[in-house]
Amino acid sequence: MWRPFRQLMPKEHSGPSGGLEGRTIDVGNVKVHVREAIAEGGFSCVYLARDLTNPAKKYALKHVIAQDKESLDLVQKEITVMRALKGHPNVVTLVAHAIMDMGRGREALLLMEFCERSLVSALDTRGTAGFYDEEQVALIFRDVCNAVFAMHCQTPPVAHRDLKAENVLLGADGAWKLCDFGSVSTNHKCFDKPEERGIEEDVIRKHTTPAYRAPEMWDLYRREVISEKVDIWALGCLMYRICYLKSAFGLESKLQILNGNYRIPELPKYCSSITSLIEEMLQSSPDARPDITQYGFVLMSYFLWSCKRIYLMDPHLDQHLNCKLLRMKDLLHHGQETM
Repeated sequence: MWRPFRQLMPKEHSGPSGGLEGRTIDVGNVKVHVREAIAEGGFSCVYLARDLTNPAKKYALKHVIAQDKESLDLVQKEITVMRALKGHPNVVTLVAHAIMDMGRGREALLLMEFCERSLVSALDTRGTAGFYDEEQVALIFRDVCNAVFAMHCQTPPVAHRDLKAENVLLGADGAWKLCDFGSVSTNHKCFDKPEERGIEEDVIRKHTTPAYRAPEMWDLYRREVISEKVDIWALGCLMYRICYLKSAFGLESKLQILNGNYRIPELPKYCSSITSLIEEMLQSSPDARPDITQYGFVLMSYFLWSCKRIYLMDPHLDQHLNCKLLRMKDLLHHGQETM
């Protein structure tokens, strides 16, 4: 699958055939030495890389093979979105990038900040530590929501479309960060025409994860708009996973998802603010789900904040949403005074 990067380095520095291990390459204005692969996909691979001038500095290097226009468009969108979100504390930072013409296709390199641990690995090792408490749940979920909020506030809104525990990483600064923007979309519409429906079904199958896939993505014949609301559904699945250390709908249960067939376990016992928020997000109809910037979602955020005296949204970030939280808090307090 992999083709050698002979244009990027002297032949004697070539690593194993088809991979980048052991090579020294330039990505933008950063020169790195590529170490072992740490994650692999169908046409991409992520490597650990070290700065050539400062070996203690580590990066994650994503190598993507774009064999057709669709693949190239996706990686270009990924780069565009990461550049737009650069500097956000809950988004993995894109340090440098390069796209090379390799004759019959193109190859892309995305050099990113390195994060030691993923949320899925943290969840998988909770067996000995037990379930998260409410404050821990709120802190993780706040960081993810901050990243999603930044995406949905773009014009037009950017849907991540592959929110899952595997794509949430723990940064060196202690913040949880969203990564892998290779499935992003701004094409929010109802796919009525048969030819469009077939293309979208193929895109969904290849670039989204079944366990986090919203009902309208499973069944395009429902004729519902596929939009950034798919991320709200995925957030519900993610929060369920964080709370109960398992999937809300099994591994890939299409029928369960379409019917909204899940249950909140009796244990561990979380406050109603958390369980209600999960229920709000896992509404079968996208129109019934809260918008991440709407008052309904903000109200649930306030309740979660009041549950453990912690903001769901970081008070130092996303001032527009935080102002809504403060206004909602004032309204609730005013209502209590007049009762």
